[in-house]
This record gives sequence, structure tokens and C-alpha cells, in this order.
Amino acid sequence: MKKTYLSLFFLFSICLISSLNAVIVAQDTIDFSFERTGPNHSVLVLPLWHPVISKLQESDSLDPEMILGFKNDSLVSGDRVGIFFTDNLGNYKCASSAIWKSNDFNMLPVWGIYPPGADNGMEMGERMIWLAQKQDNSIYEIECTYQKPLMAIYIKDGASAVLGMELKKSTLISSLPLQK
Repeated sequence: MKKTYLSLFFLFSICLISSLNAVIVAQDTIDFSFERTGPNHSVLVLPLWHPVISKLQESDSLDPEMILGFKNDSLVSGDRVGIFFTDNLGNYKCASSAIWKSNDFNMLPVWGIYPPGADNGMEMGERMIWLAQKQDNSIYEIECTYQKPLMAIYIKDGASAVLGMELKKSTLISSLPLQK
């Protein structure tokens, strides 16, 4: 009986100690380059003048949390936008990026893992992480409003429509040298 309690206590102690060692560390570099793998998921960012957004703006039953267009800061033509995933080491890796075009459609093909088991793209069901690098080299995290909530995750051969974005200065990643 004592051995059982000691074993459970020992196992509990190991779990407690190992959880205390978990530390969140800010990533000091971010790379907006990506690998074109086999499967992809298309993401379309609708401009504010698009009829779908106009209809939603007229709606009385609009969810107060929904962002249409930009909330607070916005992107301008020439800013770099990317969709990221976390790799097996917990770092952000780019699955797609593009140079932003203001007041226009922006399409990003988000690349998935290929071949299976590789660590070179998004996994099925993984949430898309958006980052932007403005022309002053500052990095922003982007929270998106999708046409439907399930559009926030990667699905092989899937598609998403982004209706709005909220930019927040990144606390995880510092400003970087501008990539060309």
C-alpha cells in the first residue's frame, strides 16, 4: 500500500516539476517565405466595398464582436501579410504570404503538410495565425473575422473568406529588418 502511494506521489511530483519548467519565449525572428507543398487552402480577404460586407453592414442582427474592414490600425499597399502555423518546435513558420493591396481583393493560398509527417505546412484543423510586417518593419498580430467560424482553420482544398481584421502590435515578435 505504501509503495502505491509513494508511486503516485512520485508521479504527481514529476508532473508538477515538469509543468513548472514550461516557459513561453518570444520568437526573435520571423520569416515570411514559405514552401509550396501539395495541398492548399485558399483564403480571400474581401475589400470593404464588396457587396457581402455592404449587406452585413446594413444588417440589424450583426454580432457586436464581428469586425468588418479594419478595426483600429489598417494595412496599406506594400505591407507584407502572412498566414503562419506552429512547427514541431513551437516556432511560427509561414504557410503563405503576400504583399498587401489596399482596397482590393487579397488572395493567399495556404499550404498544407506534404508529404504526410513532414513539418512544412499546416495540419488539417490547425488554426491560421495571421501576422503583418508594416513598411516601418513593425510586426502586428491580426485577428480576423471570417464569413463562418470554421473558416479560421486549415482544411485541405478548402476556402475561407475574411470580412475584417483587427491589428495589434505584436508582443511576441519584435520589429524586423524589412524583407524584399
